[in-house]
Amino acid sequence: MGIKVLNLQMDQVISAKINEILTRAQLSPEMLRMINSSLNADSETAELFKWAHLTLMNCECVSGLSEVALPGAIAMELSALAADIFDDIQDQDNDNLPWRQIPTANALNLAICLSMLSHKAFSRLSDDTDNRLYREVSQILSHMWITASDGQFQEVLFETREQVTLDQYFDLVKRKSGSLTSCACKIGATLGGASESLVLQLEQFGTYLGIMSQVRNDLNDFLNFEKKNDFINNKKTLPYVYLLNMLKGNTAERFKELTQMGGKGSQRFGKEEQGYLKQLAIDEGVVHYCRVMYEIFREKSMEIIQAVPVPEKHKEKMIKLVEENV
Repeated sequence: MGIKVLNLQMDQVISAKINEILTRAQLSPEMLRMINSSLNADSETAELFKWAHLTLMNCECVSGLSEVALPGAIAMELSALAADIFDDIQDQDNDNLPWRQIPTANALNLAICLSMLSHKAFSRLSDDTDNRLYREVSQILSHMWITASDGQFQEVLFETREQVTLDQYFDLVKRKSGSLTSCACKIGATLGGASESLVLQLEQFGTYLGIMSQVRNDLNDFLNFEKKNDFINNKKTLPYVYLLNMLKGNTAERFKELTQMGGKGSQRFGKEEQGYLKQLAIDEGVVHYCRVMYEIFREKSMEIIQAVPVPEKHKEKMIKLVEENV
């Protein structure tokens, strides 16, 4: 049976389990509609429930089975959706998504509800005689929320700072984006019965995967003025921080002027300024630098995959995941 068919069948299982959780929660019709319209709303491809599948893949990697991680996979899917909503509210970004088309107060309550539903998703693990898996998954998710929230908090602080170092950027991305992907990998490995050392290896793999994705997104979004507000909002993405640290003299002063224009709204940051920034990014090697950093973390993730003591057929899926992330 093909992988696509298996994924489709698992999508149906995940969807059914989520519907069970929502039914038991006895939510209002309005909240139910909002949750259902938000699930997979940001999927740019046919791939659905990508966070759940990442969790299941790590479980299968260590145990040969994926179904045992289903409660954790659904919890991860709901948590990641909640995190995305909080992030878009903070950044005033992705205006086309369902949670950005409702009042902010409602979107905040939606995200809070989803984060609480994620705990409902793995509550049946507490039926174990010693509750060990329930406690472990609960601790992993709690750590992710604490770390990612602190990362979000630091990101807001960065917007008000004139200077942010590249080391500070990568530490922030590790805490924010890396914590989500590492959480999915750690939950999957834990529910698959992996040893402590293997759990740590796959957790680190997830961190690198998250950093890779963020570097790629930062580069793609930096000059996408039609859809993204990163530069206008003084969001310290990797291209922004790179230019902040590399530019000297008059060019640095001109870049500072552009950042101040952006912070005061898109009306002042017009076509001429956009064109200058695009040319500056080309001249100063922004694309090359971001691609180099992406490749460094890709190689780190591949080194972990090659080193983990799991069957080759499961490694192949992990390798394909990294290659598709390019």
